[in-house]
Amino acid sequence: MNQVVILYPVFVQVLLTFLVYGLLATARSRAIAAMDRRDGADLALGRVAWPPAAEKRAANQRNQFELPVLFYAVVAFALITKGVDVVLLGLAWLFVLSRLAHAAIHVGPNRMRWRSPVFALGLLILAGMWLKLFLHILTGGFA
Repeated sequence: MNQVVILYPVFVQVLLTFLVYGLLATARSRAIAAMDRRDGADLALGRVAWPPAAEKRAANQRNQFELPVLFYAVVAFALITKGVDVVLLGLAWLFVLSRLAHAAIHVGPNRMRWRSPVFALGLLILAGMWLKLFLHILTGGFA
């Protein structure tokens, strides 16, 4: 299998991260436009209470550097060890789909009863990717 195909879900995850940054910038720009201009020093020092739309987007932006960091690492190690196969590629796409769903819920309705299971599913998929890579290494590249 062409090892480089594992980068396609990575590109989608990176695109999601940039999209969330854009959503955050838009929400904060709107909030700043509505602020009293005397809040400039507080804004510069991070002592401004952002409206809920900006807070949700900021939380999701931070979240893009939590689980996805482990995703980037497992993909890099899989490339290095030539461990990319159909199973790992499928898991990578499932992980990214879970991240897309998680982000949509997080910046949208932000219902924990929807968001938590989607996050947990992504975590389990990511654990599966690491297990698959571990087995690949353990078996000398045959798993």
